[in-house]
Amino acid sequence: MKEYNVNTYKYDHTIHYSWKSELIEENETYILLKSLPPRKLIHHTRGQKFFYDNASLEFISKSEGYTINTDIYRNGDVEYYCNICSLPILKENDIDIVDLDIDMIIDKEGKYYFVDEDEFEINKIKYQYPNNLITEVSHLKEKLESLYRSKEFPFDGFLLKHVETIINDVK
Repeated sequence: MKEYNVNTYKYDHTIHYSWKSELIEENETYILLKSLPPRKLIHHTRGQKFFYDNASLEFISKSEGYTINTDIYRNGDVEYYCNICSLPILKENDIDIVDLDIDMIIDKEGKYYFVDEDEFEINKIKYQYPNNLITEVSHLKEKLESLYRSKEFPFDGFLLKHVETIINDVK
């Protein structure tokens, strides 16, 4: 399987996070990756490395500015971390994304909420986000919420189908 280095950057091109994942599937509209335990996440902004004992399924949209990281726990629990970001840039074994701060979390009970909106308010001034980017982030926030609430792709069972396969890999 092909392995990718996933790199997220802040708007000023400072590296924020990085991790390695294996390619499951790629087409014109998305990239689907997986990471099995032990997973390592490098948080460059904080100068820390984190190790996780759970698997993840990573959906990266090529047509809309969001990613969906599905955390898959050994007990079968699943949580989603949806990141609003730029479209990905693919370069050989690297996938580069600009993190635009706001994230939608879907917990194991299926409740969703947004986080880091305060960070967005700070960073839109700090990094001088253009008005069209601020509008796009608002649109993407609504889009993610709508996709989840109406069970549209990739929340239509697509992700869960792959989660079931990965759960078998970690048992």
